[in-house]
Amino acid sequence: MGASGAVQAQQFTFEAAANKATTVGTPARDGTPVQGAYWTGTSAVTWADGKKTTDSYTCISTTQPRNAKIFDAHTICDAKGEAGGYSSVWGCTMIAAMPGSMSCIGGLTGTSGMYAGKGGTITFAGKAGNGRGTGQWGM
Repeated sequence: MGASGAVQAQQFTFEAAANKATTVGTPARDGTPVQGAYWTGTSAVTWADGKKTTDSYTCISTTQPRNAKIFDAHTICDAKGEAGGYSSVWGCTMIAAMPGSMSCIGGLTGTSGMYAGKGGTITFAGKAGNGRGTGQWGM
């Protein structure tokens, strides 16, 4: 069988387990939350071919004021594991029907290992940094 000239994206799913966040800030004068947070955690990653890897990460997030937002919060994370290192940038929306829950979309930028020079997309849904998501690294 001949090899295809097409480049395949590397797809994955993950389950994130966050440590307790440290928060800074207070509600604004109109009562909306204005705060930042940082936390660490681990992600159990399952690749499309069934291979499993583990990443550790550090994230920083800030809520956005009502008059200047597309998302309820913006987050940036640095992660690393046996496959290499990368950064992710997220936009997150709070899920009104589920207090404390968020749905996020983001972009990936590889910094080392198999991710070096690559970019990708990522999603997440969960509560207090614990949840599941999907992603794809471009080639």
